[in-house]
Amino acid sequence: MADEESLAQVAYHRLEEDIVTLKLKPGEAITEARLTAELGMGRTPIREAIQRLSWEGLLTIRPRLGMVIAEINPGDFTRVMEARHSLEVLLCGAAARLASKDERKALQVCAGRMRDAAADSDVIAFLRLDKEFDEIVARAACNPFAAKAVGPLQTLSRRYWFRYLGDADLEASAQGHLELMLAIEAGNERDATSKAEGLMQHFRRQAASLVAEVEWL
Repeated sequence: MADEESLAQVAYHRLEEDIVTLKLKPGEAITEARLTAELGMGRTPIREAIQRLSWEGLLTIRPRLGMVIAEINPGDFTRVMEARHSLEVLLCGAAARLASKDERKALQVCAGRMRDAAADSDVIAFLRLDKEFDEIVARAACNPFAAKAVGPLQTLSRRYWFRYLGDADLEASAQGHLELMLAIEAGNERDATSKAEGLMQHFRRQAASLVAEVEWL
């Protein structure tokens, strides 16, 4: 059972990244057989990954007709960020208060690698590390309910970022994550919530600017 759960997690991460980075394109039809062959895994972990991706809104399961990768609606970006905002602030504050020594160290390493990826303009590596950062914070916060609610919103945000922003603003985002990490590492809950608030406000401005630009076109 543990091996199957581990494989399901691997399958999820690989498929999620392929959807976020548009390797699996919006509107593309896929089948379980194709994913099983491409990932070299059995049906059980693939099915578990598919169910999770469906719940997160990244693909649609059509009985007897296969699956379709979700389209991208730029107008939803602002709504995604609005929903994400308060959850991120809550989790970051809790992480500053509750994170273990190992979790604080893991965040430090991750933030440093994010800065390196930004300097190299490596968008895929940066977004992969962004997910890792989010997952460490979620574990450290010890609030599985908030973590489960915010996870899909974080994934959708990364997908919008890859599609519309590319390598723009990577260094500013990396710096924001570094400052947030330092606040969490220091156990300063007030500073952590302030840094998270600032980061979310920045992302919301980006989203609003993008939507306005797309609507103008």
